[in-house]
Amino acid sequence: MGVLCISLFPCSHFSFRQNGSNLLHEAIERLTAEKRQVELLAAERTETCKQLSEANNTLLARTLRLAEEATSAPEVVRKQLEGQISEFKMALEKAEMEIEEMKTSGQVQRAALFEEMSTMHEENANLRAQLRAAKK
Repeated sequence: MGVLCISLFPCSHFSFRQNGSNLLHEAIERLTAEKRQVELLAAERTETCKQLSEANNTLLARTLRLAEEATSAPEVVRKQLEGQISEFKMALEKAEMEIEEMKTSGQVQRAALFEEMSTMHEENANLRAQLRAAKK
């Protein structure tokens, strides 16, 4: 589509404004896409944390039940149960470490994405300033 320039400004001025506008639009689209990715990742992390918490609660309940059984069981059975309790405790600790790693990883990623979004906002502000300067 051809542009007929009838104004005090040359056609290249209109083209510069259009390019600046396109750059702003692209930056906004990129930020929106990144925001969607962060939201999807946060939802996935939340679901994973929920599942790990449920597994953690299940293991804790089983550990408590086995501990109760161990106090009233004969010595051989008690030793067997203590071994199982030890295994459950290790599994519980592992699940808790995974939860903590997920939380830490999510925080680090959110911080990095926030930094990138901040940079994009600065670029956006610079582009707007350039557009304003070009309009003058």
